[in-house]
Amino acid sequence: MCIVFIYNGVNETESDYSLILISNRDEHFERPAQCMAPWNEDSNVYGGKDLEPGCEGGTWMAVSPTRGKLGLLLNLPGVKKESAKSRGRIVSDYMKSTMPLSDAGQFLYSKSFTPSTPTPKIKTYSNATDNIYQWPDTYLGFSNSLPDKPLKKVEAGKNYLTDICGRLNKIMDKSQLIDELTCLLKNKESHLPDDQLESRQPKLYKELSSIFVDIPQGKYGTRAHTIMLLSKSGHMDLIEISMQSPIDPEKPHWEKSAFQFDLIK
Repeated sequence: MCIVFIYNGVNETESDYSLILISNRDEHFERPAQCMAPWNEDSNVYGGKDLEPGCEGGTWMAVSPTRGKLGLLLNLPGVKKESAKSRGRIVSDYMKSTMPLSDAGQFLYSKSFTPSTPTPKIKTYSNATDNIYQWPDTYLGFSNSLPDKPLKKVEAGKNYLTDICGRLNKIMDKSQLIDELTCLLKNKESHLPDDQLESRQPKLYKELSSIFVDIPQGKYGTRAHTIMLLSKSGHMDLIEISMQSPIDPEKPHWEKSAFQFDLIK
């Protein structure tokens, strides 16, 4: 399971940020992956890479500051399509092309990052409904369910994000903002009851009911946090905190990668 929370602050006059996005990637610890970095085949794209054989170097999330694109993919359990293609390259192909959002895949976020076009466009697409929906909300959260049927931990996380961004929306508070956003992503509080999660995962719903997932006996859980801050002046901070491979489930070692960009009109 994975989770993402978004703050769209473009219409918040007191806020210095036009966009804040934070995300957890939950995955099997033994699945090989590359940490966030500029891609060798396209240095304009920053993101992790799935190195599992057969996944063709796909990604779960990537950002292209120069192209003004951000793409993120979430799995929707239980949805099966005949002759379905692998989702491994949906985001990576989108990031490296001029592909419109309508062709891009299961869940993508896209906007023009430059200060001259500051209005974020946050859209979701699911192959379960084959519909694209644009979200005007200031605070958003998505996980492994249909966007209009959020898990309880998504609703809780949105409330946490509302509190944090309401207090820490000035550039001078950036260090504390990053610290509190990281704590949100590491939150292990269970959010139950959740009938949707319990019916889907009757054996593991308790372990999966928190924002930070930790199942060491199953060698599965949250193994990467991503934080992206975009100020209204056009400065972007892109941060990933991830488990260093090989992963010790009992005593994981976390490493941090950080990148900054000044986007020009």
